[in-house]
Amino acid sequence: MYVNGRTIQYRDGLTLYQLLNELAIDHRAVAVMHGDEVYRRGQVPDVPVAPNDVIEIVTMMQGG
Repeated sequence: MYVNGRTIQYRDGLTLYQLLNELAIDHRAVAVMHGDEVYRRGQVPDVPVAPNDVIEIVTMMQGG
């Protein structure tokens, strides 16, 4: 599977929420595009991922 343009090793049973945890990414602070679905920060579901999925993770930042 591809995460932000990088190949990530897929394993059976992996979910989107678990992937974020393994990457040490706080699901409350990111927006995620998983295939054609876009999830706003704090709304990332615990859905399964597949070997050929394309996932984009965008970290929200406050600016001034």
